[in-house]
Amino acid sequence: MKYTKKESRAIMEIPINSTKEDIEKRYDVVLKKHRQMKIDGTLTKEAEEDFQKKTDAYRILMGYEVEEPKVPKKETYVDKAFVKAGMDRKKAGNFFYYYKYHILVTIIVIIIIAASIYSIVTKVKPDITIGVLGEVHEQMTDTFKQKITKNIPEIKEVGLETVMLSDRINDPNSSMYIQKAMVIFAASNTDVFLLSKYVFDRYAYDGAFMAMDDVAKDLKIDTKSSDYLKLKVVEEWNLPKNPNEKRTVKSYKDSEPKLYGIDVTNSKFFKDVDVLGPEKILAVRAKPKNLELIQKLAKLFAN
Repeated sequence: MKYTKKESRAIMEIPINSTKEDIEKRYDVVLKKHRQMKIDGTLTKEAEEDFQKKTDAYRILMGYEVEEPKVPKKETYVDKAFVKAGMDRKKAGNFFYYYKYHILVTIIVIIIIAASIYSIVTKVKPDITIGVLGEVHEQMTDTFKQKITKNIPEIKEVGLETVMLSDRINDPNSSMYIQKAMVIFAASNTDVFLLSKYVFDRYAYDGAFMAMDDVAKDLKIDTKSSDYLKLKVVEEWNLPKNPNEKRTVKSYKDSEPKLYGIDVTNSKFFKDVDVLGPEKILAVRAKPKNLELIQKLAKLFAN
């Protein structure tokens, strides 16, 4: 064990009476800040070390790292195999015991990523990849892609990443879908997103998307119906001591609200291609790669 619980609380900057939910919320902030620094390219060696330190403290406070009493037992052939492999069997056993659920989720995520990689390797490289997150209508995805390539000649192949996420549907696989969404936002080449309001609210305030004010102005897109999507990206959150209370803003990155999404729910494009419901919000990844194609796609979706 690297730290005592007292030291771990000090590292995580949480009070002694914090619940596990408080700890989870605090660590969620740490993860998002670390991910944003990676996206912005501002992650320093000191910040990485501080993140690892907080991660170790979090695991200790959540009970994932526990010292077990040594129990002498007769060495078996399996023990000898571990020795030959240069591994400590007890530590390996403890790791799998305390991290079994994390390992299961990780395996699922790896399978998803592997499937995505296989799909990319065996198919034509897409000209643009779109993330559709919310109450996805999978039966419409092929029609959705075909309509895009028909209207934008420069786009020959459309990549699509779909994730079913909803606050209205109780899905036992929701934790797996959230993990997949995190992978899409943090590590994929997806630049354009079609989102439900629930998903937009979940990620927009943490700086996942690019401000669309200039794009909308250049493309002469009417954004009056999108005023409710103007917001200020949060720099840091205040975590409540009471788990029933909501977190509050400590500081903002934006001095004034900006348009981080465009409501395309009533667009003519989606009248016969209802790929997502009930609402459709167009958003663009912060620092996208192919802004020219994205602008053409935005104009197509918004009209």
